[in-house]
Amino acid sequence: MKKSLVYLTLVLSTLFWGANFNLGKYVVHAMDPPAAAAWRFITAGAVMAAYTFYKEGIDWAGMRRNLAPLVVMALLGIFGFNVAFFYGLQTTSSVDGSLIMTLNPTITVVLTALVIGDRISWRQVLGLALSFTGVVTVVTGGAWSMLAHFTLGRGNGLILLGNLCWAVYSIVGKRFIRQLSALQTTAATMLIGGAAITGLAMATHGGTLPVPAAPNIAALAVMALFGSVMAYLWWNNGIRTIGPARTAVFFDLVPIFTMVIAISLGEHVTLAQGLGAVFVIGGVLFSSGALDRPAAPAQTRLAPSGGQRTC
Repeated sequence: MKKSLVYLTLVLSTLFWGANFNLGKYVVHAMDPPAAAAWRFITAGAVMAAYTFYKEGIDWAGMRRNLAPLVVMALLGIFGFNVAFFYGLQTTSSVDGSLIMTLNPTITVVLTALVIGDRISWRQVLGLALSFTGVVTVVTGGAWSMLAHFTLGRGNGLILLGNLCWAVYSIVGKRFIRQLSALQTTAATMLIGGAAITGLAMATHGGTLPVPAAPNIAALAVMALFGSVMAYLWWNNGIRTIGPARTAVFFDLVPIFTMVIAISLGEHVTLAQGLGAVFVIGGVLFSSGALDRPAAPAQTRLAPSGGQRTC
């Protein structure tokens, strides 16, 4: 897959995750977080398993060979991230939660350097700084004085824990998964993580799993198919193609897309929100290298035989 297409799929992934916040707010009003997450990943896991079987079959040998890192990725990136995130939102403000979420690329870049040994470039540092500045501008409405009252409570701590889980999920996939496709990796982690979330949901409901009401089924289906199947698959492919550090930078687009969707529902756009969006998008493009000029094509000359060869 060409890098330009990888960048596009990563942007679409963050768009779907941004929409998940709007859909999730609607669903959680009627269902508790474990039950909502369980139905989301029951659906996503089943679809991903069927698609994987159709496209590649099941790589049982690869699954057994990578069982340990797959379990770690599932328990952290699927179970840990979603449980910590949804429970965290119950006891924290949207400003605090969004601000903590922007730390994910920084955490991933640092862990990538420590675990994998990737060098942190000045481009990544500047891009992360631009993105972080933009998101802070958005969530504070330009009133940076709000940061003086920022405290890390129980809810904020859970959001930070979820971000750490997601960062480690990316690192484990890059560092320890061997000879297993992104499709197989995504399907396995979804099924294992979904089973763990379902177990938690059933434990909190006396051994049963509440069936969602009709209005919530459509929202959960969209979250499962687009915000889980497509987004996770593209995200794993991005990690494999451009690395976890560059991929993580795109995560800062999530609150921007959440804001855009809210605007489409009738909310007013402020100057601070627009300026913040410019900073975030600019930081993502700069850090990922998407703005780099393509390399000039090599010059060609006629070979002695009359054919053409590249110099």
